[in-house]
Amino acid sequence: MKISGYPPKNLEDLKNIKEAIKKEENLKVGSTKIKETPSSQSEVVEVSSQKLIESAVQKILSMPEIREEKVAQIKAQIQSGTYNVSNQEIARAMIANLLDEIA
Repeated sequence: MKISGYPPKNLEDLKNIKEAIKKEENLKVGSTKIKETPSSQSEVVEVSSQKLIESAVQKILSMPEIREEKVAQIKAQIQSGTYNVSNQEIARAMIANLLDEIA
């Protein structure tokens, strides 16, 4: 199989390929930004997702550990005899718990 355009014919093509790879890697990282200053050799890294993570953690911490509304709903279904769980749901939950214990 023959791939045309590789290897690059000149140094400019190689630079373009490197820049494209660098841009692609930066996109994969998400909101992490790398800024290079032309006057110095150092790089400045900004992680803008830090605020997002902090707000998510605060939201999780403010949520109740037990969802009273859901518990009351299930209790009412059990008392009325309308609460049904499929065998597959039970098996999935058992396997998920087992995997959590192993990990």
